Amino acid sequence: MKNKDRRVGFHSIESIIQNNPYKIKKLFLPSTRDDKRLNNLIRLSEKNGINFEISKKLKKEPEALIIDEEIMNFKDLKNYLDKFEKKEYSILILDNIIDPRNLGACIRSAAVLEVDALIINKHHCAPLNDVAHSVSAGGAEVVKIFHISNLINCIKYLKELNIKIFGLSEHAKESYTNYDFKESCAIIMGSEEFGIRKKTLENCNSLIKLNDNKNFKSFNVSVATGIILSEVVRQRKC
Repeated sequence: MKNKDRRVGFHSIESIIQNNPYKIKKLFLPSTRDDKRLNNLIRLSEKNGINFEISKKLKKEPEALIIDEEIMNFKDLKNYLDKFEKKEYSILILDNIIDPRNLGACIRSAAVLEVDALIINKHHCAPLNDVAHSVSAGGAEVVKIFHISNLINCIKYLKELNIKIFGLSEHAKESYTNYDFKESCAIIMGSEEFGIRKKTLENCNSLIKLNDNKNFKSFNVSVATGIILSEVVRQRKC
């Protein structure tokens, strides 16, 4: 199986079966296991009519062969937001995430904190491959993910919908605690090494930072994502 055609791990595969079972062509289960979790996965597969095979090649984790997935684009994002029923949007934008593990971790945080849409800068981010899916622990099956070719045009469109654009930067002057995230907003996260690209920064309404530590400023991007999204959720529950 090619990386883009497979999913690995219990979390990821269980989430697919629970949310999008039609995606699985065939499931492969490790022959070395006979425990509660494996038996539960077998029951889920049988309940959803998914073919599975016991494999001696696998050691601990199950693997699934997946159908070719249709990638949602800018047009799909417009249609989705046009039909959106909530009053306030909560959007995460990944501008330049290089490591698929960080991509997966960001997606997982977005799923846990119920982000309405996740926008990936198509040509400036890691691929959403089996590694990213595995680290997302099934989050990629829950979050609406859109791959955008022209992020600047996308940001301008979001602004037309009165969505405030916040860019996280360790060089920003203002702390995230000084801002109101109760209204519709999009949070932009940049690359692990260089942060948000210059053109993207220029199109943000505000640049914000997470801490004032002068000696050690930066969090891992996935940790930073969890912190800022948690603040958005906290404010909206107050």
